[in-house]
Amino acid sequence: MWNDILWYFVSLAKCSKSNGWNQSMKDEGSRIFFNHRLVIGVAWARGGRDYMQDAFSVQLNKQARDNVLDYFGVFDGHGPNGENVARECALNLSNHVIALYEREPSFAFPQAIEMGCLLFDDYLRNLKPIMSPQDGLVRGGSTGCAVWVMGDLIYSGNVGDSRFILSYDGVAYNVSLDHKPTRRHEKQRVLKAGGNLQDGRINGELGVARSFGDFVFKEEMSLAAHEQLVTAVPDVRTVDIEESIDFLVIASDGIWDVLRNQEVVDMIINRMELKLPLHIICEEIINSCKVPQDQHQGYGSDNMTLLIAIFR
Repeated sequence: MWNDILWYFVSLAKCSKSNGWNQSMKDEGSRIFFNHRLVIGVAWARGGRDYMQDAFSVQLNKQARDNVLDYFGVFDGHGPNGENVARECALNLSNHVIALYEREPSFAFPQAIEMGCLLFDDYLRNLKPIMSPQDGLVRGGSTGCAVWVMGDLIYSGNVGDSRFILSYDGVAYNVSLDHKPTRRHEKQRVLKAGGNLQDGRINGELGVARSFGDFVFKEEMSLAAHEQLVTAVPDVRTVDIEESIDFLVIASDGIWDVLRNQEVVDMIINRMELKLPLHIICEEIINSCKVPQDQHQGYGSDNMTLLIAIFR
């Protein structure tokens, strides 16, 4: 069954969009990307928000030392200028990671992801286009969940509450951790740094404990980057590429607020069996999240971006 489905995606991809990245996302849309190894579908929608703050990146056939590397990620902006922070993440996060990996031959790739994310966050601090014109501060931020495929390994780095899952023989496996302030480890750091939690938010304001930007929560000069109220230290994971992997999914929290991991996997498999193209599958899942299931929870009210990647 899977071979038939893959051949369908390959034939579709040959007449569709080639690899690249998306810098500025309109209210909703979808795209498909491909190379010799991967077919990737992406869709996005503004949801119930006033404007779109999500961004995504797909960069295929990149060089890292002597390796060919494929990269893709989803970034969910929040707060003032959050869409600009997310867009900058889509454009330049991976470039910082790869540049560090090239420059430091002693670094394994997971080290490059961790240090590259922190260097990228420092780069954002002085980036004028994302600063508030009133006081010159970067008051908004962005979560980021990114994947690098190199050789026989999948590397992921997650900052915030966008999420990366894998489907193994139809069973969902959560690779990344959601960095909510209420998680024990995150809460301990917030309290130790002098912050507090109000309604699950740091100082009653920010609903994630890790992010890019948000420098008003990273101002304590006596603390290291990983000790701040909010940190850009990523959760880094390494996964072997196995034949039992059906596909990879990255999505912003607007999807996970509505659907559970296994629900997303089941919906994808059901639509693959109907031979729907990946970007259309992404569109249909997002559309299913737009319908408010509970007005009190606000389901379907957030920006939503969903990316599915399948090995050819």
